[in-house]
Amino acid sequence: MENRRTFLGLAAAALLPIGLDAQTAAPRPAGDLARHPLTGPFEGFDAVLQEIAVPAGQPGASASNRMHRHTGFVMGYVLEGQLRFAINNEPERIVRAGSTFFEPIGALHSTNGATPDGPVRFLAFLVVPKGSPVVAPA
Repeated sequence: MENRRTFLGLAAAALLPIGLDAQTAAPRPAGDLARHPLTGPFEGFDAVLQEIAVPAGQPGASASNRMHRHTGFVMGYVLEGQLRFAINNEPERIVRAGSTFFEPIGALHSTNGATPDGPVRFLAFLVVPKGSPVVAPA
């Protein structure tokens, strides 16, 4: 429960400096729940919130190749199921529902996806350079 409060608190705090008027929000790419430009010391960056659902046994859908990077840091929260997760060729670990994960900027995503036992659904909160895609080639 503490992980959920920490994740939601950080996500909400990062979005505070932005304008909440839907008319001023940048258009959001498919898959984004929200994408907002940041201001103040975070000028030049966007806060992005995504919900990702992956069928049982499948790799993450963010890239046709499982190996990829993100253009900003990623803080994630698993809503349902179990996420297979590894960065920078570290040993794979399982992140269960109710748990969080973190990826530093530019970390190589060497494994991500659902376990064979069932689908996974998770939220990903990213801070990326303004207007940039969230996924970059490995």
